[in-house]
Formats: sequence, structure tokens, C-alpha cells
Amino acid sequence: MTRILLLIVPAAIALGQARPELQLRGDRFPGLTYDQMTPAQKSLTDRALAARGTIGTFNILLRSPELLEVTRGTAGNRSRSELKPKHSELAIILNARYWTTQFEWLVHRQAANTAGLSTEITTAIAEGRRPSTLAADEAPIYDFIRELLKYQQVSDATFLAARNLVGEKGIVDAIGIVGFYQGTSMMMNADRYPMQNGQKPELKPLENTLPGGPIGAPALSPGTSVELPGKVTLRGDRFKPLAYDQMTPEQRTLADLVLSGRIQGGTGGPFNVLLRSPTLGEAIIRFGEYVRFRSPLSNRLNELATLIVTRYWTAQFPWYVHHRAALQAGLSEPVVAAIAQARRPASLDADEQAVYNLCTELLRTTQLSDATFRAAKDRLGERGLVELMGIMGYYGIVSMVVNTDRYPMPAGVQPELK
Repeated sequence: MTRILLLIVPAAIALGQARPELQLRGDRFPGLTYDQMTPAQKSLTDRALAARGTIGTFNILLRSPELLEVTRGTAGNRSRSELKPKHSELAIILNARYWTTQFEWLVHRQAANTAGLSTEITTAIAEGRRPSTLAADEAPIYDFIRELLKYQQVSDATFLAARNLVGEKGIVDAIGIVGFYQGTSMMMNADRYPMQNGQKPELKPLENTLPGGPIGAPALSPGTSVELPGKVTLRGDRFKPLAYDQMTPEQRTLADLVLSGRIQGGTGGPFNVLLRSPTLGEAIIRFGEYVRFRSPLSNRLNELATLIVTRYWTAQFPWYVHHRAALQAGLSEPVVAAIAQARRPASLDADEQAVYNLCTELLRTTQLSDATFRAAKDRLGERGLVELMGIMGYYGIVSMVVNTDRYPMPAGVQPELK
């Protein structure tokens, strides 16, 4: 026994002294070393090293281990997706081109070609042209993502073509992918995430990254509704509300989690749509639970960012809900009214200015100036910056979902946003 203990103790000491070989990279968010990390950060890093690694936004999101944890799974499970690998990669590279996110583009352009998208298609997207060789099972995805990113809406013809190709679950899976990688793009662009050794940027700055004719803004309709147990009403338009007895076992499991309050996701807005892809839906709802109820940012700044994002997307129902929430959190009616009219509010506190400038600049230009980044970092700190972009990412997903559905307003309520 003594000999065994003598063998174990030196091994344990050596194990305790071991440090993972990390190559975390960043620019404005410098790469963290293992010794700099908190226990929570070390735990997530150890798990990442044993799985997919620490590439991409991992170093950025480590500033908020809780946010890093809840964003896992919000891109969906590729093995259970209704999308073919080439559909997923097409959505990702369209997002990377829209945001001009160099590292994301380089990785997924290569993956897109491997998945079956032709070099002509990826080259055309890089150059800001509509590819002339899109196959019959590629064009509906291209059109859906292009319209959603460029116009924040989707026309009837484009929605129906995408639904006919991949079904309702496939549409939700596509929104999940775009939402996840849009959040990735915001963080990478804010960081100015560096290329690896020998890599060269492939995307040139373009005024119009996703060209094509405009679409008419779809009119909101009264939609339809169904009652769920507990006197909860689901509403929808393009996605007809699901009655409880119409749901699959997986859908009922998610509905029970939300209806019981075990996940504080609410049943308004995106819930009826997210039920079409229950595993992805649960991940997004848990993301929203964190953003809404556990984010360390103040309610006032949280609601300010939410208003800016929902104004950008012209997402009527989320704006309606958060208009009231913003006033309760301490924002003034003149500030809310100015954002609704796409004007800069006349009076903002210093921390509100930092949030407003970062959100509007990132959404308007897809990039961040040094001055805007520095001011936000000075006011919010690195973690606060990451939390803010998490809020932007979540409400971007919510806005995409309700705009794709044309989610109806409550009876007697008129849309506020032009």
C-alpha cells in the first residue's frame, strides 16, 4: 500500500502542475493564459480542449463564462438538422460576407466547398454577386438568407420556396445558424479577430454585400391562435399555432418545460416557431432566460440595447413589449421615441451613450472604431462588452423569428415602427 501511495502522489503533483498548451488569440480582447483564468474559466477551457478546441470566439466569450455556457447549442445540432451540410455552410458564408468577418469566411468558405458548394458560388458571394449556378436545392436557401439579412424581412414567395425545400423545422434551423454566426461576427469584428499565421483576408469591403432587388415589407396579419394547458395562448401567422395534442413528444417536452416555469422563456413571440425544432428551441430559450434575467448589465442598459436591435430589425412585437419594459427600467419616453424614429436621442447618460454608440455602429457598419470600442470598454469593462453583444445576438434571433413568421400584434394594438 505504501508503495502504491508513493507512486500516486508524485503523479498527482505532476498532474496538478501541468498547464494546457493554449493558443488563445485576440486583438482588442487579448488571448488569456491559463494562469490568468478564474476557476470557472479554467473549467470551460478544460472541457473545450477535450472537445472541439478553443478556436473563434471562445477567448472573447471566456470574459463571461455564464454567457459562453448558455450560447452552446444555439446553432443547432447538425446531425438532427433538416438542412444539408451545404445549406448550413451557405447560410454561414452569406452571413460572413454580410458582416465582412474574415476568419469566419475563410474557415467556412473551405467547409462550403467541401460540403458541395461550387467554387463559382463561393467566389460570387465573396465578390458581392448573386451566383449564376445555384442549384434548385440551393437557390431557396440563398434567397431566404439574403432577404433576411439585407431587408430584415422575407417575402411570401421566398418563404414558401424555402419551406417547400426544407420544411418548417428547416427554416427554424436556418435561422438558428444565422443567428449564432451573426453573434459570432459581431464579437469577431468587435475584437478585430486576427487571422492565423500565413492566412490572408479574402473579403474586400463592399458597399452592397448581398445585392438584389428590394422586397415589399410584409403586412402583419391578425394571425391565428390556440389555447394551451394553463390558459396560455400561442399565436402565429406563417407558422400556424400548434395545439398541445398536435405536438410531437419532443415538442410537448419543451412546452411542458416552459409552461411549468422550469425555463423562464415566456410563450409569446418566438416560442410557437421555436417548437418546430425543439432541441434548438430549448437552447435559444435558455439563452434568452440568461439575457433577460441573469445578465449582469443593468436593466436600463439591457433594454436600451434591446430597443436598438428590435428597431434595426423593425420587429414590431418585441419592440411593443420592450417599449414598456424600457420605461420601467428607467429610460425616458423621449429616448424611446427617438430610437423608434431612427434618431439619436438628445440626452443620454455616459453609460447609455457608450451602449448606444456601440450597438448602432456595429449594426450600421458591421465594424467598430477604436474610439467606440474604447469608450464602451471604459464604461462597461470587457465582460460588460461581451454581455452587451450577447444581448444583441439574442434579440437578433428573436427578431428574425418573429419577422419570418410575421408574428401578429395583440388585438387592438397598432405597430409603432415605420
